[in-house]
Amino acid sequence: ASAGTAQTNRLPLRGQTPQQLHLPAPDQDTLIAAWIPYFTVESLLASPDEEACRNAVSGYIRQLRDIGINTVFLHVCAFGESYYPSEWYPMLPAANGHDAMRIFSEVCQENGVALHAWINPLRLQTDAYMESQCGDSELCRWYGDEAQRAKAMAKWDGRWYLDPAAPTTGDFLSGVVKELIETYRPAGIHIDDYFYPTAQTAWDAEDFAASGAENLAEWRRENINALMRTLYQAVHQADESAVFSVSPQGNIEENYERLFADTAAWAKAGDCCDLMIPQIYYGYQNSSHPFAEVLREWSELPRAENVSMAVGIAAYKVGQTDPYAGSGAQEWLTETGIPARQAGDVLLTSGMDGAAFYHADALMLLSPEESAALSAVLKGI
Repeated sequence: ASAGTAQTNRLPLRGQTPQQLHLPAPDQDTLIAAWIPYFTVESLLASPDEEACRNAVSGYIRQLRDIGINTVFLHVCAFGESYYPSEWYPMLPAANGHDAMRIFSEVCQENGVALHAWINPLRLQTDAYMESQCGDSELCRWYGDEAQRAKAMAKWDGRWYLDPAAPTTGDFLSGVVKELIETYRPAGIHIDDYFYPTAQTAWDAEDFAASGAENLAEWRRENINALMRTLYQAVHQADESAVFSVSPQGNIEENYERLFADTAAWAKAGDCCDLMIPQIYYGYQNSSHPFAEVLREWSELPRAENVSMAVGIAAYKVGQTDPYAGSGAQEWLTETGIPARQAGDVLLTSGMDGAAFYHADALMLLSPEESAALSAVLKGI
């Protein structure tokens, strides 16, 4: 069914044969990706035995490959801690001493799956947690130095963040990017949708006053724009062929007004990212943000020639109530084959270069019928 087809007349899942989908086989440049979140990384690295972990990772990646996934975004830094040895971050105890980047890099290469290192650039931890975790890393030295902490970090709601307004933030993250690329040679560096943690003025009032800027929202957006440009440059300086990607929220206005992420500017500029993957985590019946309409909005966003766009699809919502969807709250419970249908719509939308699924575990948990329908779309069979 196309994006505009009425839901009540849609074929049941068993009726959506590959022939009825009318999709060409995606070419090798079509991104078919899955996000592997930090909690999955921890689960796969749970054994103290590295060979057991490697076997677990191998089985996991093969399952994704068999569905049709050709790229993974591996969450290797979610809260200012790494799942790999780093000069910049303390290494997370949950990694059990295993180097997730090395293990996944080798397994992905063996299976022909591209690996991108996914980091959360700004979010850190609470005082209690950071004091218990910190060891010999640059972030820990910053935290332990009261003057440097005041200069480089800011706290909101009990959690520390790297300060988007501080020049040191770009320097720090450039070091993270260089270390990852030079050590592991991933296909790219990926960041998610966490930018400013609040729209309230109290968080950075002193920084704003010192800046001399007149408009707080515009100043914050420019801070994030500058950070995006810095990361883009750092990625390409470390490896010209590497991809710098970002997955903003699906709501363009929410990005702009509350997170101070000017996604339209990033798309148009050509020097902020190589790839955008908006998280269009909505159903077709969402009362305020129906999938087809939001997909159209993103597809029509003016973009520089060097900026690609794919779409994030919410595989995790299958079989769940969506409390923010208004009258469409039950859609993911009552309708079948939504991920397959959405992937098909994305791949048939002009200007879209692929699809990504959040998250990989959810793909594993799809029913055999849902999985077969999705795989048929992704493989074009």
